[in-house]
Amino acid sequence: MGTFELTDDDVRMISIAIHTVRRFLTNPQLTGQEVIGLGNALYALERLPDVTLGAYSEFGVVHRNMGENSLWVSDISFLISDSKLAVSIRDRSIDTEIGSDRYVDPGWLVELGGYRKANPSLLLNLYDDITEYLNSGAKITVSDYSKIDYEWGRYLSHSQQTAAELPCVVKRKVAFLDKKHDS
Repeated sequence: MGTFELTDDDVRMISIAIHTVRRFLTNPQLTGQEVIGLGNALYALERLPDVTLGAYSEFGVVHRNMGENSLWVSDISFLISDSKLAVSIRDRSIDTEIGSDRYVDPGWLVELGGYRKANPSLLLNLYDDITEYLNSGAKITVSDYSKIDYEWGRYLSHSQQTAAELPCVVKRKVAFLDKKHDS
């Protein structure tokens, strides 16, 4: 396996990505396949700095604004794979009288081998921008090509494990069940 070398700013970016996934998962219009893709992304994000072999999920928002003679499209996307973490911001404008223009900001890139290109100012408004786009009708996009071996049996076959030994997702379920049975 391996581990990503993460800075404090990387951890903040990962936190924004996790919050974004959780926000997306509240959308009742997601397809089952999109939910699985976001689940794969969330699983890989929560395991960081450890690499999740077979992970490859991209998710984001696309916002379109149409004028009388123009179209403006902006999208923010996150990518998590077993070799990199990335955030990209792309803006495109098309004006029937002037022509078109394109702006791409790779924004954030952390590769497993240690290469990094990070723009800390990107973090300032990233989640707010995503929220604003969603509130104005932006489309959620999810592409997932993950082939993750979750190793479920390793946790489920050991009925003698204490809650402290279980992965965090299972811990939350155990805590919920304990509260339910105590009342």
